[in-house]
Amino acid sequence: MSPKKKELFVDLVTIDPKEVEWLWEPFIPFSMITIMEGDPGVGKSFLAMQLAAQISIGGELPEGQKLDRGRVLYLSAEDDAAYTIRPRIDAMGGDPSRIRVQGDFLSLDEKGLNALMREVRRKPPDLLILDPLFAYVPSGQDMYKPNVIRQLLSFLKDIAETGETAVLIVRHLTKAKHDKAIYRGGGSMDVIGAARSAFLVCEHPNDSSTKLVVHIKHNIAKRGQTQSYEIYADDGGMATLNWLGPSDITIDDLISSEGGKPQMSALDEAMQFLRVFLKNGPEPTTKVEKEAAARDISEKTLERARRSLGVVSKKKGKSWVLSLPDEE
Repeated sequence: MSPKKKELFVDLVTIDPKEVEWLWEPFIPFSMITIMEGDPGVGKSFLAMQLAAQISIGGELPEGQKLDRGRVLYLSAEDDAAYTIRPRIDAMGGDPSRIRVQGDFLSLDEKGLNALMREVRRKPPDLLILDPLFAYVPSGQDMYKPNVIRQLLSFLKDIAETGETAVLIVRHLTKAKHDKAIYRGGGSMDVIGAARSAFLVCEHPNDSSTKLVVHIKHNIAKRGQTQSYEIYADDGGMATLNWLGPSDITIDDLISSEGGKPQMSALDEAMQFLRVFLKNGPEPTTKVEKEAAARDISEKTLERARRSLGVVSKKKGKSWVLSLPDEE
């Protein structure tokens, strides 16, 4: 099995320049491979399902980015389609008629890759998710051997280009610590080398209930601002995902800070203060400002946090009150 044969050398003038098109700018480009990695249980699958749900209905991503309604091909070796994926997609408001999953286990050997290519050609998805990648490496093949993983990634790259599909590969982190984030993922270094973008999903260093999406590789765009989210149970007890807004924490903060745990940024501290202080309902603006000042949160930072969270200001009687958006 080998990718489509290409000429070994060509004149540059025969190649038409292209602009990058984005599924989620600047994290996930179309027609290319993106890596999403993190420790087991941190929330990678929740994020993958949230992306799938929003694509299926033409919904929104963080900071109001609009999505065209599209299709998703979701291959998961760890989550059962009936017991986990379908219930979560329903809870997230997704359209299951626009999300395809595997009916049986698929190994990405020659037969499996050809079947995957046929599926992509028949119904090109906007997003193809492999969760996790190494569960699909054929039995008996060493995922740490470059020649094994290069062949697989080359074919996945062809699939991305054929369907103009964003290919999102999920992988777990190794236990070994490295000075650079791109070296922490499992398997051969060729995996991260084949990706044009990669991001880490991890817990906020000061609040384990808050998850972070942190850009760690950005070859085709500027580094994206870290986004935060939480996983919570809806009225029916089904866990779902809620975006909390941007964070100032970067991958450099996470790795270079003492003990790997940076102090919370001023903006993050202000946002957490507002979420906690306003969680039980509206509070007088003067009271909020006074409490913030007592915590050494400046007026400017408090205002930035209010905008980031979408805090609502409303007149009540002769005074003004602040509330979280969901209170409205």
